[in-house]
Amino acid sequence: MTDTDRTRKPSRRRTAAPIESASAFPSRQELVARVLRDRILRGELGAGSRLDIDEIATAHGVSRTPVRDALKQLEGEGLVSVLPYRGVEVTRLTAADVEELFGIRIALERLCVARCVSNITEHEILGLRRILQRIDRLRRRDAAWMALNASFHDGIHAASRWPRLIEQIRELRTNVDRYVRAHARELGIERQREQHWALLQAIEARDAASAEAIIIAHLQATVDAMASHEPGT
Repeated sequence: MTDTDRTRKPSRRRTAAPIESASAFPSRQELVARVLRDRILRGELGAGSRLDIDEIATAHGVSRTPVRDALKQLEGEGLVSVLPYRGVEVTRLTAADVEELFGIRIALERLCVARCVSNITEHEILGLRRILQRIDRLRRRDAAWMALNASFHDGIHAASRWPRLIEQIRELRTNVDRYVRAHARELGIERQREQHWALLQAIEARDAASAEAIIIAHLQATVDAMASHEPGT
């Protein structure tokens, strides 16, 4: 061994920095889908609005591929339709369509609530109660009210412990929420506030029959309030 070898410092191998999970960073497809979904739900893109792939790609600084994939995702959620010779447009729903979607949702929500009653924990019940207390402080059915209302129902859905059931309900709710938002003033909040508390009390009492009856009445009230309006026209 030479003197040079003795004085040479041991080399340190550089290791690559840990790569965070890909799930922490939404893909281009997910980002485009999120923006378009939000614009549809807020009513910025109304029923029948044409969606141009090239325009969307330019606006978001992406290629056509993630835009096409995003539109396929939204088509699966029922928010857009791909029409022969007409391209892609925001889905139009008639009053009959909304009634059908709510009918399916009510059937799934009954099952979800029944499972919630059997599986929900005291900690989850406390979380739902806190949400309703925050809702009680609101006086209008505005964006804050809608967000808390969604959180309340999401909590009930999560307690069902059935991911596929939760996903199906989420897709149905996403599809009709734009019409619910459009007629928010007509729906009011007092009756819904009463039903929310009654539903939570039934869940806390582990009374599945009462909880199912309340969720049916709760959702049917929304259908009835919208019955005189023809969405998508």
